[in-house]
Order: sequence, then structure tokens, then C-alpha cells
Amino acid sequence: MIRSLFVSDILPRRPAGGAVRRMDVVTGTLTGLGPVDALFLAPPDAVLPAEETTRFARTGIATVPAYTGPRAFLEITARGPSAAYARHQRRTLAPALPRWSTGTRYDLVWFNRERAWLPLRGRFTGRTVVDVDDFEDVLIRRWTRLGRGVWGVPLTPWQRVQARRSISWWGRVHRRVAREADVAVLAATGDAARLGARRTVVVPNTYPAPPPMPPRPGGGDGDGGDAGAGGATILFQGAFDWPPNADAARWLTVEILPLIHERVPEAKVVLAGASTPDVAALAGPHVEVAGAVPSMTPCLRAADLVVVPLRVGSGTRIKILEAFAHGVPVVSTTIGAEGLDVVTGEHLAVADTADGLARHCADLLTDRARRTAMAAAASRLHLGRYLPEHAAAQVRRAAGA
Repeated sequence: MIRSLFVSDILPRRPAGGAVRRMDVVTGTLTGLGPVDALFLAPPDAVLPAEETTRFARTGIATVPAYTGPRAFLEITARGPSAAYARHQRRTLAPALPRWSTGTRYDLVWFNRERAWLPLRGRFTGRTVVDVDDFEDVLIRRWTRLGRGVWGVPLTPWQRVQARRSISWWGRVHRRVAREADVAVLAATGDAARLGARRTVVVPNTYPAPPPMPPRPGGGDGDGGDAGAGGATILFQGAFDWPPNADAARWLTVEILPLIHERVPEAKVVLAGASTPDVAALAGPHVEVAGAVPSMTPCLRAADLVVVPLRVGSGTRIKILEAFAHGVPVVSTTIGAEGLDVVTGEHLAVADTADGLARHCADLLTDRARRTAMAAAASRLHLGRYLPEHAAAQVRRAAGA
């Protein structure tokens, strides 16, 4: 039996997005090995849903006060935002930790991302696992290539300085994880080489097999039909309060969709997921902003195509696996498909320009047989490599079980 502590700076928001789905696989596997306590790092007003407390032996929230005022300004100016906030966490979290978390001898302490590990390293007993499923320095570097600062803000000269500081600082954090963690967990094989840790385990992102359902309307029967003849639905699903998704939604609706309309005039885009006023403003005659939905399944069942036009990101995208599982063909950027063991042209179509993405979308929307073949190949890949049980086996390996 393994007694574990799971530490996360992400609360289990429902319906679950990609990060929470990964957490669910990890914690579900760990509870099969023994009792699991859970500690969440969150703002003072955060509330843990009551149903979440029943999943763990003990749960607690360690609050992180807002980082404002003259001291915050001076530290951010001197050190950069990432380093300054990490120092703030280290100062404020120690007195906020529940006594049971530091007074229990754990066999395993699993940190969900290095952001949770850094301010609390050395506070708990037990073998340390750090899950680095995203690389902040990669995200920031990709923002700067788009001419934007951290998290998509305007790239002023000062923001450029801050971005360089944050990239350098996160590189040092990852080198520290590589040196100090007993096991570093990653989402993709390529990330293991990027981190360079002495012991790594790849725990892939996954999506469960949906229950059998009737054939999807308008697709999947391989009769060579044209989705554009009666309208075509292109789905982009995700949390649009996450800036990389919001950037992709603007690019898709403003630049890519008009190019698709040159060949498929009735094509429409559906943006499904938690929204913001800026994303809601993208709604129009051929753009539906569905907002948060209780289940993505109806949106996927109604879609002829899923597009993932991400220009910023790291790790792997569960939204692609979700489409694979539901038999919907996918068009993605290279960054969107990053980290997945896919073959371009077989499991999905890939392009990195508005012209290229529009061409792939139009080609697939006007060729049902190709959509069907691609979706079938992607479904086989999903069932063979990306079910939760595949990740669970790797979680047990990382835990030493």
C-alpha cells in the first residue's frame, strides 16, 4: 500500500478541461494504490466542490494571497513576474499549510506541475514526483514570436525584457526539477529530452472511449458526400478564457474562415467552451459562440470537422484525442498536434498558415470518404495508445508500484 499526497495549484473545475482530466487519471490511479490526501493551492476565495472531497482521504486548500502593492511592484521590476510570484508563494504558503500535510509521513508526494512543487519543495516527507506536462518557457517564447508579451499582452519593450527574464527563470526551474525530483513526469517523449532529468516517466494525456452511439449525422458512412452541400460545421472546443485558445479563435474566425468560404460558402464555426467578452464578440452569421457546455459530446456529434489552430502551447492537446474518440476528423497546426504520436495525412491534417489550414478544411469538408478514412485511423490510434488505462500504467510506474 502506498500513502500519497497530491498537490496541485489547479482546482478540479467541472466540467473537466484537459488539465483536470489529467489530474483525474493521476488521482484515480493513486487511490487504487492506497489512501490519497489532496492539497490545493488557491486564492483566498476559492471553494473546493463538496463532491471532490469524497474522492480523497483528506483534502485542504492552502491560500495564496493576492500579490499587489509596492513590494510586489518592486520585486516584479527587479526579478521578473515569474520569479517574483514564486517568492511570494514560498513566503505565504508555509503558514497556510494544514498541519496534517506536514505531519504525515507519505510514501509519495505527487506535485501536479512544477509551479506547485517549487514553493513547497522540502516541506513534505516522501518520494517526490513532479508532473511537468507544460513548459512555461516554451509558451512565453511562442508568444514573443507572435509579437506579444507573456500571456498575449502587447509586446512593449518592457514586456520583451520581462519575457526574456521569465524564459530564463523557467529554464532554471526545469533544471532544478531535473536535479532534485525523484521522478519527473512528462506528457510526451520529446519533452523528456527537453527536460533532461535523470529519471523520467511519460504519462500521456488521454481520453476515455465514449459509449457506442448511432452513426453521426452527415458523416462517417463513406459515401463520398459533400458536407458543404448542406452546410458544414467546424468545431473548435476548449476553454477560451485561456489566452492561447482565445488567440486561436480570433485567427480561425477572422482569417481562416473567410478562406474556407471561398470553397465552402455555408461553412460555420462553433466555439464551444468557457468564453470571455472578447471571444463572445467574435459571434456572427457564420460563427456560433456556444460558451460553456455541460458536455462536449453533442457538439462533437454535430461537427463535420474539428480544427485546432493553436499558435501558442506546449504539452499535448486532449481536445484532439477527444475528437479522435468521437470519430471527428481533425485539422491542426504543428503546435496543436505537438507531442502526439500521429502521422500527418493519416490521423489528421496539419498546416501552419491560414491558407494551409483553410485548404485542409475545405478539402475534408468536400470529401466525405477522406473524412471517414482519417477519422477511422485516428480512432484506432486513440484506442491503441491514448485511453486512460494506458496513462494509469505509467502513473503506477512513476509511483514505484
